[in-house]
Amino acid sequence: MSPYEIDPAATDSQSLVTKIILGVSTLCLLITLIILMPFPALRATRSAKTNICFSFSLLLASLFFFIQDFLVKSDDTGIIKLKTVPCIVYAALQHYLWLVCFMWMVIEGWGMYLSLVQVFGSHISKFMLKFNALAWGVPIIFPIIGGAVFTTSETIGQFTVMNHEYVADTMCFIKPESIAFFTLFLTPLIICLVINLVIFGFVIRVIKSSTANVEKVSREQVIKQLKACVGIMVLLGTGWIVGVLMSVPAKEIQIPMQWIFIILNSTQGIWVFVFYIVFNPQVMTTWGPILGLSEDTSKKSTTSVSTFANTNASCTTTMKKSDKIDNIYSNDMAEDHTYATTTEFPAKSEDNMKI
Repeated sequence: MSPYEIDPAATDSQSLVTKIILGVSTLCLLITLIILMPFPALRATRSAKTNICFSFSLLLASLFFFIQDFLVKSDDTGIIKLKTVPCIVYAALQHYLWLVCFMWMVIEGWGMYLSLVQVFGSHISKFMLKFNALAWGVPIIFPIIGGAVFTTSETIGQFTVMNHEYVADTMCFIKPESIAFFTLFLTPLIICLVINLVIFGFVIRVIKSSTANVEKVSREQVIKQLKACVGIMVLLGTGWIVGVLMSVPAKEIQIPMQWIFIILNSTQGIWVFVFYIVFNPQVMTTWGPILGLSEDTSKKSTTSVSTFANTNASCTTTMKKSDKIDNIYSNDMAEDHTYATTTEFPAKSEDNMKI
């Protein structure tokens, strides 16, 4: 998934690894959406809705990048010909979708900041409408500028030649090491990464302070904190930092950086599946009874309540029948006790609810 044209000597191996990992990653994103979408309980919270939108945008971006190898060929024998209008449109779509992913990464980070750092006053009215308008609306400006400004035509005699400074020569993506790439792709990426790194610092500080306040932290709690940190790093797209470092003009580090970039970013969909599905206990609670992996706790609790009600009703009936029999232990002078004042009656509180 490198934004640079891969070195010809490593093309075959890197392309094969990218196809395999990215294919698995795309499948994991699809499974994530299939699992989360059918049940309102799994998409009720603000973070869950944000996760779904981010997964959907990442799925589209990964899918377009994945099928590019089947549609576009470097020798111009593919279905989409290089430097044509369809190629420009395809490049613009990829450009747009990756910027949408970056926007959702920032929104993910902002949501974590509101939840962990700024707990009070974190309510946002119509947040999904605003977030979707921001994530899907702002990025569309950049490919439009790229296609309009960096794609020009020159007329020489009777011939018109298109000058493509927006699309690469061997693929339908932004031209590497061009002004369009640095200004319309790399700059927004850096801005998003800087924002998320700042948010990541705040989140880590909150996690560290909350851990320090506990006198004795168990090993399980430490593992949970580490999982949370790794998950935050993945969700905030910190693996794209490698892509930024790839702009350093040093040939000796390009191949290793390309491999690191491919592994980190191609597996992002896999990590999304792991943290959104595998490490989400609510998913197992919802899907477990359907798949036969666990009992339906709701039905179990309903059965228990009905059993208790039937038992209670039976006891009441028995007591009513026994009232007709002379009871030698009865006290005719005794009166039913009632609470004379409201203060005498135990008030309903959260502590009582926990008992």
